[in-house]
Amino acid sequence: MYLYCIANSSGECKFGFSGEPLKRLRALQTGSSEELFLVESIAVPKDRVRELETLLHTEVGLYRRVKGEWFRIDAAEGAGLLTWFGIRYLD
Repeated sequence: MYLYCIANSSGECKFGFSGEPLKRLRALQTGSSEELFLVESIAVPKDRVRELETLLHTEVGLYRRVKGEWFRIDAAEGAGLLTWFGIRYLD
């Protein structure tokens, strides 16, 4: 399983989990009028993926939540946050 960061061109990122982040990107793209792109993904243990996703949302929640799993964070910062999260909680 993977935690991922998907961004749009409006300066927003979605953080979630999927077994296949590129497939998830395609599914999200179908319902979006904006172009979306996969910014970063990190492998996580399957038995901890929901716990880690919740923790990631809490950590990222220090930023402005737009709606649901979308946050007002640009792609570069989203990638950095996900990388930091992996180092802090998985290494």
